[in-house]
Amino acid sequence: MELGVALPNAGAAVVAEDLVRLATGAEAAGLHSVWVMDRWLRPRGAVTMPGVPVPVELPAEGYACVLDPIDVLAHLAALTRRVRLGTSAVLALLQPPVLLARRLATVDQLSRGRVVAGLAPGWMREEFAAAGAPAGSTGRRVEEHLAALRAVWGPDPVEVPGGAHPVAPSDVGPKPFGRAAIPVLLGYSTAAGIRRAARLADGLHPYRTDLDELAADLAVFRAAAAEAGRDPAALPVVLRGDAVPDQDAGEGRPLFRGTVEQWAQDARRVAELGVGHLVLQVAAPPETTLDTLADLRERLDH
Repeated sequence: MELGVALPNAGAAVVAEDLVRLATGAEAAGLHSVWVMDRWLRPRGAVTMPGVPVPVELPAEGYACVLDPIDVLAHLAALTRRVRLGTSAVLALLQPPVLLARRLATVDQLSRGRVVAGLAPGWMREEFAAAGAPAGSTGRRVEEHLAALRAVWGPDPVEVPGGAHPVAPSDVGPKPFGRAAIPVLLGYSTAAGIRRAARLADGLHPYRTDLDELAADLAVFRAAAAEAGRDPAALPVVLRGDAVPDQDAGEGRPLFRGTVEQWAQDARRVAELGVGHLVLQVAAPPETTLDTLADLRERLDH
């Protein structure tokens, strides 16, 4: 199993030096990837979240300040040489696809082909309003966005004849570095989103804390991929999780809450489900995070 670290590019305050220490330290430790999240704003009032029946207030410690994920990866591209650079996940529908494609391809050029584009449609109406984007029909618009991204990454002249962001026959660059397209993983919050990823994406990007729920999601994903004429085994699953050190975690604990040995047990269990790449955000300072993930990797290698 490949192992990556989710960087703390969001919080009540973000320490840029921590992002650098984690990214360069992850590369030095032999980890495979670093990932950054996206959020445009934190409304001061309550918002309605998918799957949550009552409005909630978003935590300031998570969303009050978010460094732009693509800008962060551009910075880290100059400071690393091997580790892959992932978004987990960019809110795709808040940016015109030509802009998003060019920004991602720019970092791909700077990093010599190390970008992995984790994308999600977004869900917060306040963010759609701030972006001047409609909040409805997200499924159809994700499909249009993905097609437009790949068109922009493809040969010139680029043409996107329809949809919300048409492109007349044009030269559009940069292109990805040494490859036809940047791999796209789709996040999801519904079964329809899972099926969409199975039909159109290069892989699935779950964010689950329950093993049974993850297993059910992956069953839907594989069935939908096969129905679409695709090989499910060829579509990677990159799982993101919150790794919480807890010496007292017992039965019924969420995935990756507990000791490092319990994390290793969880990693083996999700690997049996077909997860090939695990991305963990560790609730600890940078040096502790790196030591802990190195410990986890050693346990998984033996």
